[in-house]
Amino acid sequence: MRKPTKLKALGDIADIRTGFTFREKVEEVSVGGNAHVAQIKDVRSAWEQTNTALLQASQLPMINWEGKDNAFVSPGTVLLPSRGSKGGYFRASCLVSGHPSELPVVVSSQFLVITPKQGILPEFLCWSLNRPEMQHWISEGAGSQGTSLVMLNAKLAKELELAIPDLSTQQKILHLNELWEKEQQLTQTLLNNRETMLQGMFQHLLMEKSS
Repeated sequence: MRKPTKLKALGDIADIRTGFTFREKVEEVSVGGNAHVAQIKDVRSAWEQTNTALLQASQLPMINWEGKDNAFVSPGTVLLPSRGSKGGYFRASCLVSGHPSELPVVVSSQFLVITPKQGILPEFLCWSLNRPEMQHWISEGAGSQGTSLVMLNAKLAKELELAIPDLSTQQKILHLNELWEKEQQLTQTLLNNRETMLQGMFQHLLMEKSS
């Protein structure tokens, strides 16, 4: 009989820090920027458009960065929202490699920046944080202090306990999840096409009745 996977504290399997604190409003630029910036609104928008937690720098807005390079994050970094409303979504995203010439990324303090240690696939860690039971734990009390606002700091995040199997099992889970995400995308595309077709039929019938 196979033994259940042991739980491990997030602080034992990953390094965790807070993103960069911008002292002033982030000024986005459409052209000529030298870095991308990750803020909750843009990361959430990327998720909604792609229906996947995998995030590329090109999906984020550009800025003119004048700070130090140590604020940049590398592909393989997991971003977990550090604030939100109680009962809301705290979906994690995983920054992945895109085009070799893409600009570096600065992550705002709206996120915890999580770098997994050896033996942990970043995509699997991201998937684990997005599991329903983990999302429930975060959004229903972690750091809420009795208010409707949830603040998740690095200390609290380190206490999260996750089931971490061997690398082979991690890869199998990710493969199944990829198939599931593709199925969701295809289903949504079919529904959108069906809606477009029906709207055209409705309009045609209305035109017939009014003529």
